[in-house]
Amino acid sequence: MNIVARTSLIIYLKHMKHERQVRKFGHIVSVNRQERYVVMYINEDEADQIVDKLMRLKYVKQVEGSPYKYLKKTYEKEQHEML
Repeated sequence: MNIVARTSLIIYLKHMKHERQVRKFGHIVSVNRQERYVVMYINEDEADQIVDKLMRLKYVKQVEGSPYKYLKKTYEKEQHEML
């Protein structure tokens, strides 16, 4: 079984009726209708091509990558834990 590296994208739409058309690019995890964005997972090796395709669409305002992989995931011991 091969594990495929995946990354998440945050896609801001002009109208939420276009959510269906965006589904073909990846797996939608979350939708916020009030702020009009969709969070979806895509394969990491195809990310550049998919972002280019999404940016060419009229109904897409902005595409952002998830900041998760840039977050610090290992923490040092804090002073109050040593007491």
